Amino acid sequence: MIVRNLEDEAQTSRRVESSSSESTRLLLAEDGMGFSLNVTVLKPGVEIRMLYQHHLEAVYCVAGRGDIENESTGQVHPIQKGTIYALDQHDAHVLRSETELELICVFNPALVGTETRDASGGYPLVENTG
Repeated sequence: MIVRNLEDEAQTSRRVESSSSESTRLLLAEDGMGFSLNVTVLKPGVEIRMLYQHHLEAVYCVAGRGDIENESTGQVHPIQKGTIYALDQHDAHVLRSETELELICVFNPALVGTETRDASGGYPLVENTG
C-alpha cells in the first residue's frame, strides 16, 4: 500500500516547478503502478503548447477555469471544475488558464520523475532504472 500526502510530497524532489506551473508527482514509475499521477497547478493567464508523443494523459480539473484546443481540428473545449480530458491519440494541444487551474494528471507509461518538457512540449520517454 502506498499512502502519501500532497503537502508532504511538495517538500521533496517530487515537486517540479516551471515559470508557468508547479507539479507534485505523487506516483511515479518506481511505485510500480503502471501509471503516474501528478497534481499540477497552472498560473493564471498561461498558454502552453503540448504534444506527448510517448505518453497518453488523462487530466481532471479540480479547480479553476481555462480551455484546451485541439491543434489538429481547432476545436476549443472549456475546462472547469469537474471536467476531464484524455489525450488518447497523442493529441497536439494548447492548454490555456483563465484563472489558476488545479489539475490531476495521469500518465501512461509512468513518468520516472526527472522529465522536463522538450521542444515539442512533451516529455521524452525515460526508462525506470530503479
